[in-house]
Amino acid sequence: MDSAIGLIVAAHGKFAESLVETAEMILGGQTHLTPFVFAEGEEPKVSSHKLQSLIRKCDKGKGVIILVDLFGGTPGSLALSMLEEQLVEVVTGVNLPMAITAATLDPALGLEESTQALVQAGQNAIKGAGLILKT
Repeated sequence: MDSAIGLIVAAHGKFAESLVETAEMILGGQTHLTPFVFAEGEEPKVSSHKLQSLIRKCDKGKGVIILVDLFGGTPGSLALSMLEEQLVEVVTGVNLPMAITAATLDPALGLEESTQALVQAGQNAIKGAGLILKT
């Protein structure tokens, strides 16, 4: 049994696929990140069933972290609705540094520690480059 936490990137349009593809390009190979695309016009109920199936597929016993693009957006709301049903955590505001960190997480980490690492990676990546260069 795989001891890694399942990782899903859920976003509007093709953003999730592009983010996973870009992380794999940077890391030089396939990752265990799984994209979930919320397509325009798709019924939320249909998307909810697809996400539930993906969670079951990705969960190898340690739970699943869903990285979503927007808090309050449909992919995020769908993911949040899964919190009570499954061993799931949701991290909002996904960016490329978070995706790379997710793809390289230590499999020994638990769900809470992995979530904290992803939040920290996302926050640490946000910089005002001009402000840094001026100091």
